[in-house]
Amino acid sequence: GLPEAIVGTAGSEGGAVGLHCRTQVRNTLADSVREPMPIGQVTFSISSTDNPWLPEIDHILLSEDTEAATVNGRLGPIDPLVPVAMSARIGGITDVEHSYDPVNDVRQMELRGLEGGPLLIGHMKHIDGDLENATRQSATVSNRPSTFNLTQTSEAMTYSASDPIGTITYGGESATQRNAIRLEGLPAAFSLVLGDTVGYVANEPMERIQIQMTNATTPLTMDGDHFRFWVNEDIGEASLSVAISEVTSIQRLSPLEPGSTGPEGNSRIEMTRAESAPFNIILEDETDHVDRFKGMNGRIAVDPLPADITVAYPSAVDSTGLELPTFDDGDGVEALSFFLGDLVDFGSVVNDLVYGMTVDLGGVTTEANNMSLGIDLVTGEAFNVTADVRKGSNVNEEPDWVHGLHANFNEATLVSFNYSRMPTFTLTSRSVVDEILEDYKVTPSEAPAFIEALKLANVSYAEIAANILEDGVVLDSELEGVDTSAWVDQGISIELRRAWHLKSWMPSLPSGRIFLEYDFRMIGDVPVYEIDLAMDAWQPLREQFSLIINGLEGRDAQIIIDGLDTSKPNNILANAVFSTQDNLTVPRVSIDMTYDLGTRLDSVHAIFIDRRAETRVEALIIGVPQSMDFSSTIGDIFLINVTVPTQYQTRDGFSADSLMIQQMRYVDDQWWPATAFMRNLPGEMRLAAQPEKEFDIRADISFQGMMTLDYKSNTEDMDLYLAASGRAVDTKGDVLMLAEGLPKTFVMKATDDWGMRIDSDGQGVERVYMKQTDYPSAPGVTIDRVEVIGENLRSATIHVYTGPGEYPVIVLDDITDGRIIASAEISVEPGYYVPFLGDWNVEGRGVLLDTQFTGIIPTASSIGVNGMVTDLSLIGTLSGGAVETRHVLLVEPVTSLIASGLAMIF
Repeated sequence: GLPEAIVGTAGSEGGAVGLHCRTQVRNTLADSVREPMPIGQVTFSISSTDNPWLPEIDHILLSEDTEAATVNGRLGPIDPLVPVAMSARIGGITDVEHSYDPVNDVRQMELRGLEGGPLLIGHMKHIDGDLENATRQSATVSNRPSTFNLTQTSEAMTYSASDPIGTITYGGESATQRNAIRLEGLPAAFSLVLGDTVGYVANEPMERIQIQMTNATTPLTMDGDHFRFWVNEDIGEASLSVAISEVTSIQRLSPLEPGSTGPEGNSRIEMTRAESAPFNIILEDETDHVDRFKGMNGRIAVDPLPADITVAYPSAVDSTGLELPTFDDGDGVEALSFFLGDLVDFGSVVNDLVYGMTVDLGGVTTEANNMSLGIDLVTGEAFNVTADVRKGSNVNEEPDWVHGLHANFNEATLVSFNYSRMPTFTLTSRSVVDEILEDYKVTPSEAPAFIEALKLANVSYAEIAANILEDGVVLDSELEGVDTSAWVDQGISIELRRAWHLKSWMPSLPSGRIFLEYDFRMIGDVPVYEIDLAMDAWQPLREQFSLIINGLEGRDAQIIIDGLDTSKPNNILANAVFSTQDNLTVPRVSIDMTYDLGTRLDSVHAIFIDRRAETRVEALIIGVPQSMDFSSTIGDIFLINVTVPTQYQTRDGFSADSLMIQQMRYVDDQWWPATAFMRNLPGEMRLAAQPEKEFDIRADISFQGMMTLDYKSNTEDMDLYLAASGRAVDTKGDVLMLAEGLPKTFVMKATDDWGMRIDSDGQGVERVYMKQTDYPSAPGVTIDRVEVIGENLRSATIHVYTGPGEYPVIVLDDITDGRIIASAEISVEPGYYVPFLGDWNVEGRGVLLDTQFTGIIPTASSIGVNGMVTDLSLIGTLSGGAVETRHVLLVEPVTSLIASGLAMIF
């Protein structure tokens, strides 16, 4: 009959049902045309039980009595003819069609007729007429277009109409969930997308969207465009409130590989609006988390929110499980009832998705994990961003407010116990272990109790566990040789966790493109950090900008830029790659940077502290050029390359006024520095200071492993200061070098025959001073100090030969000009060779006999104690540098012994 035809077609098995109003049933009148004719009004109610209806408004209302499994028939209880009641009042329609294609999973609904007033579409699910506790929901359309079409698939719902709709107001309520959505100024066509991508897409902007989904006792919202999410997992309540205006599209794209490393593991949020407006975000998690690394709370203000924005962030949550309820649980209107009944609880699924994305954002990490964060947006006006966001509750030090960003991270290894696998892990032992691990660390004083508790629980590697938890962070390298699967079988699991607190104040961000991406990757065993920044037409509000990130991957980083141009907008482009090789005896820090800041800066100050490798690197540049390609490696070697485009160099070809770079190593409870200062940096420079790597035990060892220097530039006036303690670079002795007025080329290297060569071009080095201290030269002999001072040096070659009686003969060749003064102090422990002298330490004196040759002719001779002096400035001037001299220095043993004895007495 008719009731069955209405409620039992177009369901999960497919089919179509339609209502068509025409001027005549068939085209039987010769002089007339059969055409659609709108019906005045249709009012009907079809049900097998009592059902509600609305006599004063156009509506379509479905009502399902979940207790009405049977009804009384003539011959007793029978199945209800109408399992889902329907009441409707509607006028001015000509056609209504509903069809479903089960093969392609496509459902289509279409209505045609005259434009109408408000229309309510509602659904109720009740128990035997109990409307007070019923699940209720309805959507009220302010005005009905003359035609509209709705097409639904498993991944999208598409709506199109002849005219825009003023407002659609939706409200849904169940025993545990309440949802409300208000759409104002709805365009004539739009799509709702679900699956890997979740969102709303239209060709024209919607005036305003307001959404509230909650099961909270007191729902929370706020004024203006906003996103507010509140959750208390302890009582199982959550509240989501969103309002945004002039939206054309908003989508959330799931990661290509959820939980993966790098950019492919990032989720993206994309939004397009017709115009910008202020936007505020509040995140509130009032859950009392046992895991103190969980829970996100914060405030973010964007004034105004740009019209186009894309934000990328790491996420292990995809949205493929976020699907609209289907019609496939029944047939026809019965299936529609099931769909609408499930739609109310769809709000709780959305809240779960938001909670999953925020509760532990960026909070799980391992030594091998990569992470990428980014923002990419285009704006039509300047805007301000202020943010104060905290994840977790155990970040002890609060970040400072800066013009830029300051974030503090707390990382620790969380130890979890599966008590079902630990039958001998008594409550007493648990209490001891829980108290020790309250701060995630096992101190040396706590280690014995911790080890004893684990051994009583039959846990393997108890001593190793106490040792690697001393600093609270367990690295993969510390687990080498440990069977972690045995720990899992015994009920212990470990996970490196992260909490963080971020504050950012970025006023006057530019009207144009802003691209910022932070990428962390492990390449081999080397952690690599990359920062990309691009901003169009940025006119900063303050001259100083700070980027401070402390505790991320056990490292602190701080960059402070001073002297930004606040008077006009400039384009900014920068890329910086940082890496640390911790697997070397002396860790190496490498920096590769390319930038164009649009203006010259006063200074850039950077500090990088690696707490795991116990190193500290600091750099300060004064007078920073507008654009530069810069690379540097600091550790047991010092490499620096600088290239500044010609148009950004000074008139004399310089780049920066001065540069300081320092690396410090923490060894034996003390910091040991290696420092470089440079003044008048050239526009192009290549400098390499690194130890010689060629060795031969059969040759003289005086210069084997020496620190070489290779310098090339485009100017002749750079001043250089190098100082390194031996423990900072893992070499014998401490080294100091000062050079004033370096030429374009200056080389200090080992020769092929195991000597040392100093060479330069032009007029040579104006002044140079080199000093080495605490240098063990032989068993029982330590060079306390060696100093060399030179002026106007162009070249020199030094060899050390062994003469009769193992006495050294020092030969200086190829000296063409300048002055050299050299001196040394030596301490000797005779007890090394004569044991009965014990630890006696005496100051050694060496008497040097210096013979100077010009060609093969001896031209001068001198004698000195622990040193020598030579002056070739006059000869060099007279000969134009064409004359090369040679110095042969001999240590005279008898006189040296007498001098050492006198030094000991006096």
